[in-house]
Amino acid sequence: MVPEWGEGGFLPPGRYRIDPDEAEQLLVADARFQASATRAQLWSGLDTYLSRFFDLEERHQGILDGSQLIHALWLGGSYVSSKIDPQNIDLTVLIDERAASAIRGLEGTRWLSSAFNRKARLAEFGVSPLRVGYRPVVSVFRAELLDPEDQAYLRERGAWDDWWQRCRPRGVDKSEPTLETVAPQRGYLEVTL
Repeated sequence: MVPEWGEGGFLPPGRYRIDPDEAEQLLVADARFQASATRAQLWSGLDTYLSRFFDLEERHQGILDGSQLIHALWLGGSYVSSKIDPQNIDLTVLIDERAASAIRGLEGTRWLSSAFNRKARLAEFGVSPLRVGYRPVVSVFRAELLDPEDQAYLRERGAWDDWWQRCRPRGVDKSEPTLETVAPQRGYLEVTL
């Protein structure tokens, strides 16, 4: 369950897991966004962006054998706020490394690299995607004994979990992070497909 919008128009700190229909209801169809000139168009852009991954899954379903390329999406930034007209959708795409490796080099898979050209995807779809390669790590205890790829995954995942809970100071549109902005101040959504 996603809590109510809190102070400053953000969700309380934390990661809230929902499905795509719930996310669309919360971020687009909710009555508070009825006057938005950007939210529906941005959501449509996100749908089109994701459809490229789904097309690859369908094209290579024999190899993927039911595996999905996208483990989950993390939506953050101003789109996951009460801001009426955000300019883009900031997201982290957790790509299943095993699935991506299984189809690497096959027809259409260049998309798995170009999908994360943030400037191009922002212009094309209104999304600003970041990639995290998802790896199922059985246990994080004794992390020093994990292989380097698992350690790197845990660091990267933790970094983006931390990042999406940060917030710029009020009234500041763009600024570099500071020590004052590192404490968790807002929540973000994990959308499971």
